[in-house]
Amino acid sequence: MQAAECLGFEIDIFQVRGLQWGPIGAHKRLPECAGLLALAGLPLSFPAVADVYPVTGIWVTLDSNFPIGADEACFAVRLSGVEAVGRDSIAEMIIFNGDKRYDVKPSEQLISKLTSSQPTPEGYWITESLDVRRRLWFRPKITYLLTIVNPTTIEVSKNLHRTKFVKCGPRKLPI
Repeated sequence: MQAAECLGFEIDIFQVRGLQWGPIGAHKRLPECAGLLALAGLPLSFPAVADVYPVTGIWVTLDSNFPIGADEACFAVRLSGVEAVGRDSIAEMIIFNGDKRYDVKPSEQLISKLTSSQPTPEGYWITESLDVRRRLWFRPKITYLLTIVNPTTIEVSKNLHRTKFVKCGPRKLPI
């Protein structure tokens, strides 16, 4: 082991198998490793392509337990917002915004983030991770089929259960 002086401090330099280690030799090894560091940092310099949902906006489900039409359900959402679900005016409401989905039911409210969106002939296979963490810091993943029936109707198929949703958009007044 040798000692070298750097900025008035004595620094230990040691050799292992013929290579010199210590702060003095670092500036000599940096140019040799610069190319490798540039290649290692290259994937980190470009932003990843973010997936977004194929639909956006507020969607409500029509349920036989809630005998109201699509216009009345959307009016209840416009009038009282998320509380329309709590007041039993509608059964379920989903809000798609960018890469997040807000699912509002009378008993729970979930926020999930889109992991992947794969187009298929039937619709889109959506994979999401919930915003809450479970045991051992694992985030549960949800996978379902999102089918766009028409511009104002979608169908969500989880396992064997299918639910239809209607879009609540801005109300157009007749002129």
